[in-house]
Amino acid sequence: MTDFVIEHQCPQCGAPVELSETDRLLACGFCRVRSYLAPRGVFRYVIPDHAPSGKEIIYYPYWRFKGMLFSCLAKRIENRFIDFSCQALESTHFPLNIGFRGQSQKLRFAAAETEGLFIKPGIPFEMIFDRVRERFAPELPEAVFHHEFIGETRSLIYSPFYFDPKLMDAVINQPVSQVRPEEMPDGLLRADRGPGRINFLAALCPQCGWDLSGDSDSLVLTCGNCRTAWWEKNGKLTQLETAHFHQTGDDLVYLPFWRIQADVSPIRLKTYADLIKIANLPKVAAPGWDRIPFFFWNPAFKVRPQNYLTIAANVTLNQPAEKAVPGHPAGAVRSVTLPLKEAVESIKLNLAGFIRPMEARVDLLPQIDIKPRRFLLIYIPFKNTRLELVQPRLNLAVNKNVLSHARNL
Repeated sequence: MTDFVIEHQCPQCGAPVELSETDRLLACGFCRVRSYLAPRGVFRYVIPDHAPSGKEIIYYPYWRFKGMLFSCLAKRIENRFIDFSCQALESTHFPLNIGFRGQSQKLRFAAAETEGLFIKPGIPFEMIFDRVRERFAPELPEAVFHHEFIGETRSLIYSPFYFDPKLMDAVINQPVSQVRPEEMPDGLLRADRGPGRINFLAALCPQCGWDLSGDSDSLVLTCGNCRTAWWEKNGKLTQLETAHFHQTGDDLVYLPFWRIQADVSPIRLKTYADLIKIANLPKVAAPGWDRIPFFFWNPAFKVRPQNYLTIAANVTLNQPAEKAVPGHPAGAVRSVTLPLKEAVESIKLNLAGFIRPMEARVDLLPQIDIKPRRFLLIYIPFKNTRLELVQPRLNLAVNKNVLSHARNL
């Protein structure tokens, strides 16, 4: 699975720049200016056309979904990676999906100055989840009582068409339908008010003016001068509270985790003593454990579906008790690539992974209501070995290849 490639121009000097679909930090190789991409809503792309000169281009919208699908069965949780596109406006005259064109063509951001007619989407993205469930749920061998999508990339992709006089595909200049403009259903060729807009935020620390750093796909940028972290909220860079577990050594890599405290009903899960009962851990609650607050720990980095829940359950069940040092750690860190919203949505999956007995999930999970109360981004140190990142206190090892392959998720 590969990301789409997007062609763009540096907002500062106009030099050509190529971006990956997951990139959020644009770095111009010519003027060296770095900008953070902040779209209004979802990212919107256009597939370049090869239509004859003088043809009015009609940009038809398709929803694109890429992410991890988890399905809770009676005694296990199935997972798979999904890459799915479908019409954002139902029509029998246009192709049902974009096929492989996202991989074979270099896309561009949809912009207000792009000439052509942008068709307004008529299907909310939330309905796409139902279509994905309908498509993949029948492949499972037994009934599913809970679905969840985690780490999804969602976008609108506009594919180009024109009339000559039949409906033509503007990429390969071949007919896709015998329909003529006057035969199109009323309202189908309704123009969108605007294809969307992307704000390019200067990657400079709002507090001290220093250059912010981060990988191209990082959702959190850090300042090496004042040791602060920043993320995009409401179209501007906002400071994010972070902490880390301090550890000495030169061979350390810090992995980011969202530590989330939440109200869970109708079950009680507020303390470490409650966790022992819910997970049926082989421990006897010691005095004081009913006063130790319970937290969900979910990875703040993307990783393959089969590894995501394992890591989340491992750290959550171990409930790291070290005192967190406020601020960003010094040294090598793994970028934050999984947003807080996704981590919150995966709380129920995390819970489903350690509820015992497992059969209790069938009746209990659909009733559970989770209300997040507070969160903190915490970096946990891992020892950097040749093949793995190892955290001995948590008895956890993460394969480096698993992390490297996750960049395309």
